[in-house]
Amino acid sequence: MNQSNPLPKPAQTSIVLLEDEGVNSNADSLQGVLRAQDFRCALVSSTDDVIARLTTAAVDLLIIACSELPWQRIVEMREAADSYLPIILIADDLTDLLLDYCAAVEIDAVICRPVNDRLLLLKIRSSLKLRQLYQQECEQKTQLLDYWRTSDLEHEVAAKLFNDVLKADFLETEAVEVVMSPMALFNGDLVLVAKTPENHLHVLLGDFTGHGLSASIAATPLADIFYGMTRKGFDINEIVTEINAKLYRMLPANRFLAATVVALYPESSSMKSITCGLPEHFLVNHADNSFLAIHSLNIPLGIQASIEIEEQLHRVSEDERLYLLTDGIFEAENAEGELFGGERILNAIRQNKTDDIKNLQASLEAHTGGAVQKDDNTLVILSCAVDSVPWGRREARQPLQRIAATTWKQMMEFDIDSLRLINPVPVMVNTLMEIQGLQNYRQDIFMIVSELFANALDHGVLGLDSGLKSSPEGFMRFYALKDERLQQLTQGKVRLLFIHQPTEQGGRLVVKVLDSGNGFDWHGRGRAQASNEAYCGRGVILLETLCSSVVYHGCGNRVTAVFDWQH
Repeated sequence: MNQSNPLPKPAQTSIVLLEDEGVNSNADSLQGVLRAQDFRCALVSSTDDVIARLTTAAVDLLIIACSELPWQRIVEMREAADSYLPIILIADDLTDLLLDYCAAVEIDAVICRPVNDRLLLLKIRSSLKLRQLYQQECEQKTQLLDYWRTSDLEHEVAAKLFNDVLKADFLETEAVEVVMSPMALFNGDLVLVAKTPENHLHVLLGDFTGHGLSASIAATPLADIFYGMTRKGFDINEIVTEINAKLYRMLPANRFLAATVVALYPESSSMKSITCGLPEHFLVNHADNSFLAIHSLNIPLGIQASIEIEEQLHRVSEDERLYLLTDGIFEAENAEGELFGGERILNAIRQNKTDDIKNLQASLEAHTGGAVQKDDNTLVILSCAVDSVPWGRREARQPLQRIAATTWKQMMEFDIDSLRLINPVPVMVNTLMEIQGLQNYRQDIFMIVSELFANALDHGVLGLDSGLKSSPEGFMRFYALKDERLQQLTQGKVRLLFIHQPTEQGGRLVVKVLDSGNGFDWHGRGRAQASNEAYCGRGVILLETLCSSVVYHGCGNRVTAVFDWQH
């Protein structure tokens, strides 16, 4: 017997004895035996009396000792009880027919006459224990149901907040298709999509350790970093560095994030990927059915305080699609324990461009045979839409609280050590937004400052020729040379001066940029543009489109751009 849950004392136990009327009530009778043991025993002579007592008071045990056994009303008597009602039957003889009846109505114990008092007390204790166990089970079930209801409600609220955060800034674009199959209400996999002010597309596919709420607890701060830094124009290298540092501070030692972050650059028809622990991804050209497997080059995020990021750069075309997958798809098993694997994935997605998702799902279903899913499964398809750029449409400007135009200026200068380590453009543009509240013009101002700074650094300080980027091989060579010269140079600087003045229509932002380079023949810029050999290529055309004026000075290492904005 469980000593922590002892049976109630006999004086606290209520027993109803159903016995024929007129039976001897002396000490040798059943009632006398029970009362001698201090049980509270009520003697009744009809089933109606039994039901009346059951409906008006708590009864712990029913003993039936009448000559005509009320088989038809036993179920009715049980239903009248407030809880499970154990029943002991006193019979003249044990026959097969009697035992069949007892089994049909679930009698708990049968004793033959003459009744052995010790056996009767043993059966009573056994039946009372059964009732007690039933009551404990009911209480535990009620507690569990209450817990589940509370837990479900809390999870629903948390899931709504979780999804609202992840989806609030999620960029909906036909260039990105997402198929998610989570194991639980919360998903250890997550997908984030956003665009920069330059219309670069950023995509993050991540897989946290584990499943459910514990696996997704760090998703909200991660999304804040990704969306916030992308919106400000930071490169994915800087975003991944910041996410890694945040996760390292937040997560316990046995938790981390396997992730891939991709940036698509339409103006250069290129794509950069930073792969951190996920299985291989596939860049498929559906025009000729060729493909490239992109493997992970970095450790998952959140394991080390800082990581040396190794990136991959690829030229892409409108016919190519990038397939990003979490390990749940690769590791899906069939009945023999065989993994689905990369070969089956490739065979499915290369069959038909328009049905790649259906083909993959059908192949996966056929492989697993509908077995229970063992991991979160996520597939992201990125169409390398470098010509159509479906996400590049300008968003409607939202009305913001007007900040009166004021007169101010700010100067920032970066030497070669700073230029090696940081990209100051997002910081500078964000500072301008904070000073003057020009969020409606963030994209235009970002593109102006970014182009001016890139020209000053790449062509001025580093002396790189933009003509290198006219071919796929030259494009790769351009960025390799940029990294090489940044590391080699011991001197160099870029200075930016921002001057703002109010106008009748709104305000005027003047951006003056000076670099330490040798400049260029800006007098012959028009002829160079006509022959497609311009110093800044399409960048100059972009600047002149956005700005009221763009003027070069001296040897070409100084430029003044004017941007007028209106209320």
